[in-house]
Amino acid sequence: MLALKINTTKTFMHKLLIGDAFHVFSLVEASITTFNQFHIDGKLHMDFFDTDTEQQLSADKIIYSSWGDVKAYCYSIIRGKLPPLQFKFIMRLSPSQINILPANNIFSFSDSELSDLFLNIQFKNNELLCTTGIFSQVFTLDKTSETTWDNAVLDFFRYHQIDFTIL
Repeated sequence: MLALKINTTKTFMHKLLIGDAFHVFSLVEASITTFNQFHIDGKLHMDFFDTDTEQQLSADKIIYSSWGDVKAYCYSIIRGKLPPLQFKFIMRLSPSQINILPANNIFSFSDSELSDLFLNIQFKNNELLCTTGIFSQVFTLDKTSETTWDNAVLDFFRYHQIDFTIL
């Protein structure tokens, strides 16, 4: 697990809520506290979609909303004269999205064993933190996949010129 403090909150929030840098992620869950607490469950309800769309989502193993599809709702809650009291976004990079990672970032798990790669974004007490996490179907003492994911996130942040400090 990697913990990062974001040094330029305004720039990061622009990239997150207005830009498209984070479109490679899906949203698992969002919680935003302003004058009320707002909660978004990112899991798709397949019965909402027409048959063709449902079949395509199922074939692609897509179970969560893409960040690009829900970020405008989050932005509409967050924007205003006052900053939110807090928020938390749990983002997921699915095994089918691993191809966005640089070629030298090779995971030691097969697609069936590697389940989820997470990026958690949390704002609280006027501090913005990002943490990484990995979930696999098998137990192992080998931390290669975790280290690979952490390095991929560092590369992603550097590529998008996100100013951070490793905690």
